[in-house]
Amino acid sequence: MKTSILRNLVLAAFMFAGYASFAQIEYYKHDTVEDILIEYRWQRASIFRKNPDALLNLKINNHSYDFVEVRFTVAFYRDEQIYFESQEQFLCLAPGASRRGARAGLRFSAPGIKRETVTKDWFSWDLPYVDVRVVDSCE
Repeated sequence: MKTSILRNLVLAAFMFAGYASFAQIEYYKHDTVEDILIEYRWQRASIFRKNPDALLNLKINNHSYDFVEVRFTVAFYRDEQIYFESQEQFLCLAPGASRRGARAGLRFSAPGIKRETVTKDWFSWDLPYVDVRVVDSCE
């Protein structure tokens, strides 16, 4: 009896933890370029440091029926003047595929840009350069 109660409690805890961890990952639509949906979310660069830099996490989805090569840059602006611009990024996506976060190289930050900074009126960000090309396949 005690074993089944304990097993049910552990199962419920795992289910709740899984639900809570997925519930926190919410992306917001930024733009759609030639059937490529670009979404974003802001997060902390470090969960252990007090007042860490902000981290822009992108999610790129291919909604077309073709393999595509996406090249882009990310820029942060202060009063409409470029504060930070990334190097050109490259991504190849199969039809229906998506990439996000650090494993895909889709996280961006700049020194001094904090979580509270991204809510200020003088701060903005964008993808000033986006190029989408249809390719035969992704290698």
